[in-house]
Amino acid sequence: MNKIVIFLGPSLPRAEAREIVDAVYLPPAKQSDLISAVTTYKPDIIALIDGVFLSYPSVWHKEILYALQQGVAVYGASSMGALRAAETSDFGMVGVGAIYRMYASGELIDDDEVALIHGQEDTGYRPLSEPMINVRATFRRAQTEGIISNNLSEQLIAIAKSIYFPERTFSLIFRQATAAGLLGDNIAAIETFVKEKYVDIKRQDTILLLETLRDLPQPLPKVTPNFDLKRNQFFATLYHRDRTVRHNNTNVPLGDIAGYAALHLPDFEQINWYACNRALVQILADCLGVKASEAEVDKQCQRFRCQNSLNEEEAFTDWLVQNDLTVEEFKQLMSEMARSHHLQKWLMSQKSYEQNTKILLDELRLQNRYQECADAAASREKIIQEHYPRFSEENNDELTILQLAIEHQQSTGCRVSLRDDWLKEAGFFTPELLKLELLRSHLARKVIPNQ
Repeated sequence: MNKIVIFLGPSLPRAEAREIVDAVYLPPAKQSDLISAVTTYKPDIIALIDGVFLSYPSVWHKEILYALQQGVAVYGASSMGALRAAETSDFGMVGVGAIYRMYASGELIDDDEVALIHGQEDTGYRPLSEPMINVRATFRRAQTEGIISNNLSEQLIAIAKSIYFPERTFSLIFRQATAAGLLGDNIAAIETFVKEKYVDIKRQDTILLLETLRDLPQPLPKVTPNFDLKRNQFFATLYHRDRTVRHNNTNVPLGDIAGYAALHLPDFEQINWYACNRALVQILADCLGVKASEAEVDKQCQRFRCQNSLNEEEAFTDWLVQNDLTVEEFKQLMSEMARSHHLQKWLMSQKSYEQNTKILLDELRLQNRYQECADAAASREKIIQEHYPRFSEENNDELTILQLAIEHQQSTGCRVSLRDDWLKEAGFFTPELLKLELLRSHLARKVIPNQ
């Protein structure tokens, strides 16, 4: 069954809409809501009917293009949906209904033709003003049925058009028409006609769209976009900061998660430092033309999954969901890490036998942890000198490097890898140097545990 997300507000009561088509119904869309719907609900279809005009920035066209690029069919009608469908139909958005056709043909060009103000969700988004499209249709029907003349119909339409859309109501239209001397004794008949025979084109188009969605084939044919979406800085802001994700049954913007981390994580400054440095490394890699091969990215993926106990596909899939990442985004992150490792290997090759000694010790100094490591290393060295004075001359082959690595990890909880890339990153020029370091700690623990 097609999974449908519909943005619906004052154009039709939600209870009536549900009787026509089963869907995830969301409030009138504001900027970033379409992107959020794609990533949160993973729908087959998005129907844009109502959207905001004043209180928040409106739905951006690139959001629609993003949805189409992700293979989501996007439909529009009635209000904001008709506007955006007319503007993006060449890219694949499907418009439905009379209002869409009028915008697409150029008969309508103004946003206020469909714009209105309405109550909040607890009122059922009750309309508090009149959309021009419905006002015009109602007066023209009154003209057709002989309630008003053609001339009066056009005069009333002109008055309605001159009123700012949040203030446009029939009572204000009639007051201004009366003040202008346009209405006589037939005002009561006109008011009764409007009340009893009001033409709601927006409602009609909404119902038509819902019926269209209901009758679509199952499953829907795959959407194939005919464009290449350019993700500029504004789009990146929308996607990486304004987009909402769902946690604890609540939609929260990604920017709010970052803000919470800044104020509540004790080690935020360190996390932010590493995050910025990782981003700077990517700029350096771009400047140097450093790219990660598919094999390097796969290796980095395996490394990360192993380190975080994500070897099982179910555990990995759950982790992606919990971290609001797609598989493609995870691979991009791993590509960044692979490029970072690539540059680190280059750095180590330039350091020769010095390896990472100075840069590592400097980092310990910056984190005020140098003395802790220096004192511990000196204590271990004292044990070696006192209890194993011939350590450097003896042949210590009774334990293999693998056995020493396992024993060390079990004793300290510190991970040791025998992979060549880990050796170089950790500053061990050869496996033999790693074995000697492991052996020092092993022998020291035999004299004083926990060394």
